[in-house]
This record gives sequence, C-alpha cells and structure tokens, in this order.
Amino acid sequence: MPTDPIARFIIGTGRCGSTILSKMLDVHPHVAVLSEFLVALDAVRKFGERPVSGTELAEICDCGLRSTGEFKKIVGHLKTPEITFDLERPPTGVHPKNYREGVYPELILLPLANLFDDPTVAFDELVSFASEQPTRPLSEQLRMLFEWATRRAGKTVWIERSGGTLAQLPELLELFPNARFLHLHRDPFDVARSMKQHNHMRLFALQHYGLTTKNGLSWADLDETDLNDDGPMSARLQALFDLDVPLEIFLRDWNEMVLRGFASVKRLEVEQYSEVSFEDLQADPQSVLRHIVEFFDLPGDDAWMKEAIGLLTPGKAGRATPSPQEAETLRTHCHPALVLLDREVSRPSAGNQFSRDDA
Repeated sequence: MPTDPIARFIIGTGRCGSTILSKMLDVHPHVAVLSEFLVALDAVRKFGERPVSGTELAEICDCGLRSTGEFKKIVGHLKTPEITFDLERPPTGVHPKNYREGVYPELILLPLANLFDDPTVAFDELVSFASEQPTRPLSEQLRMLFEWATRRAGKTVWIERSGGTLAQLPELLELFPNARFLHLHRDPFDVARSMKQHNHMRLFALQHYGLTTKNGLSWADLDETDLNDDGPMSARLQALFDLDVPLEIFLRDWNEMVLRGFASVKRLEVEQYSEVSFEDLQADPQSVLRHIVEFFDLPGDDAWMKEAIGLLTPGKAGRATPSPQEAETLRTHCHPALVLLDREVSRPSAGNQFSRDDA
C-alpha cells in the first residue's frame, strides 16, 4: 500500500529558494522531502512512461555518470551547497572507485545524505530494493522508490524537490498526471546572480554554450588530468572556474525554463497547481507555510512551523538592485516570463541588499 496516494512536487528554475524551503518542510514530522532525488537518477531513462523491470530500475538509480555527467568527476572541486555528504571524511571503506565509473552515486551525494545518517548503506539497500521489483510502469516504479525512502526516514508523506524541474513539467506530467505541483519562483535578477556564484551552474553554462577564456580554452579542451578530484585543481580547470559567465545567459535560461513549464501549467486542474514567491516566504513564512500545508493536504498540526521558520536567516538571500543597464537586460531577456508571473523589473532602491545566497 502506498504511504500516501498524492504525488507532490516542488518545481522551480533552480536557485529560486527551493533548497531552504525543502529544509523547512522536512521539519514536518510526517513529511520526507526528497531533495534532488530526480536529479540523482539517470538523466534519460528517468522519464518516459513505459514498462520498467527491476534490473533497469536499479540501473536508473546506480547510473554512474548518466545523471550530472562529467561534473561528478570534480564534485570535490565544485563544493556545491546541496551536497551534504562528507566527501573529505567518508565512512571507512567507502571510496568513489568502488562505484560505477569511479564516481559517487548522485543518490548518495544528494537525497540520501539529506535524509539519512548512513547514506551509503541506504544506497545499497535502495538499489537492492529496486532490483527486486517486478516489471511495472516507470511511474509506479518511481513511486515505489519515493515511498521506500519515505518509510526508511520514518515519515508517511513524500514531496520531491529537484532544482530546475519547472522546465521538466511536461515529462513529470506524463508520469504523474494527477500530481500536485507547487511552483516556487523568485526575482530573475536574484536568481541569475545566485547562478553566477554556483560552481556547477556556472560551469554547466560554460560547457553548454561553448564559452572560452581569453586564451581560447573551453570545456571541450579538458581531459582526465583535469577532470578528477585526486589532487589540487588543475590550472586549466581553474581558468574555467574563474571565467565570468555573462549574467544574460542565466536570465535567458530563466525565461526559457518558465515558458516551457507554463506551457504545461495550462493542462493542470486548479487543485493541482499553486505558486508562491520566495520573497513572500521570507516576508511572511508562516502564511506561506500554511498555504503549502493546505495545498499539499499535509497531515498534522502547525507545531513544527516555529522550528521551520527559524531556519530562515535574514540577509542570506537579500534582494539586489539592478543598475539601469541591468534592468534593461532584464526586460530584454525576461519580459515574457515576468508577465506570466506578474512580476515587474523595477526594484526597491534601499533596504535589504543582496549579501549572500545559499537558498
């Protein structure tokens, strides 16, 4: 029997504040937030409704480089805040060379490390559980994985939250047509600035758009001597780390993700979709959390909210004021999505300025 019949997802563009919201909701005594679970699975085979055997399901979980690609080879250099697994002090006998393609499984680095004190043990148990499943539609197999993790965490309700899944709403709807989707959005200027500070997103943009340094170095020029965690960062990889990725790239990506997601939002019933802003979460977290509880139909009372709200730190995700030139860039690249979200480019000129962001 399923732990709960409702499939619940938090969707957004990445760097929209969903990480801190996940931590807040995970305080709920009945809720297990599966943070970055979908990100951790095989990038291709995790979507597309079809019959999936237990053997294939285990491969989707234990997928080597087929989740985030070559970036897994330099996970120690990336030092992204989403990774809570202790890469410098792993359990005795645990080493990336012991896993597929010589890299830590993304499930260990992300969702399982957030849920459990023993993520490497949990990973082995999960893969074993997956391999034992009979052939079912992929949607049912994913539910089984989500419910397994929820039960092991001692919870009864799961919410999946992966960065950037707003753009994957069409694929999610194919698998979970009756799910509820909470869209958390944030001012694109703050999102883009945060993406520029996020090593993985900055390098991904550099790779995806074929950007080069002044000396003509690109991601394609890197080889195994650069893409590893065995020692200090190579000079060539450091040069790419230091490359300033234009803000307009992230603004354009934000706009495209919103547009792709909203093309599917219109297919949802009223009770399936709700949206909240990160700014409202910061300004009135109790009201936003109560709205989320009602929308997701979460069990229990509100006693957990005080602890959850205490996780918000004032100033860690302050709002930045764009220059006139930056405001024009915003209008140029983000106008369609801003209209859809009923947002404006104009910003306050004083008050809580951008300082640091780990949301």
